[in-house]
Amino acid sequence: MSATPWQSRATRLRARVQPLLVQAQDRWRNLSGRERKQIAAMVAVVAMAAVWLLLTKPALDTLQYWGNELPRLRSQAAALKDVLADAGGPGAAARSASGPPAARLRASLDAAGLAGGYQLREAGATWQIEFERTEDVSRVMAWLLDAPASLGMAVRQVTLQRSDDAASSEPKNRLRASATVAVQEQPGNGT
Repeated sequence: MSATPWQSRATRLRARVQPLLVQAQDRWRNLSGRERKQIAAMVAVVAMAAVWLLLTKPALDTLQYWGNELPRLRSQAAALKDVLADAGGPGAAARSASGPPAARLRASLDAAGLAGGYQLREAGATWQIEFERTEDVSRVMAWLLDAPASLGMAVRQVTLQRSDDAASSEPKNRLRASATVAVQEQPGNGT
């Protein structure tokens, strides 16, 4: 049975390293106890310095950087939120609107550019919204993500239905959307 290339390389490497190991062991034995302690201490100091430089210091620097950066990012996010509210995003009209929930929903939907493209039906404590124009799907999704929460409402159910039936007279990949929203219960009000 012949040796594999891996085994022959290992054998050659062992033949080269073996004399060096024997020489190092002889030198270690010839050192006094004090010199051995000094070398061990030096190796420990070098190992601790390597751990500090390679692991600990970069982690601490990262923590310090983000500790300094987070307040700036939070203030920028607050400023951006104010600018978006002033620009009239979907939730801007809703935050300023008052009155019955249905009127707030209509005002919010109209402010989001969905005027005339939806039907709003009240069903007890919830409102069913049927979105009729499928080209407004991105506006509908943006509204669903932002406006109901700013109105003090929660989205209970969203249904997206794609109709790509070849027999249909509707264009390909047409979407229908409907959503159910309800007024959120306020914690601590006894309900």
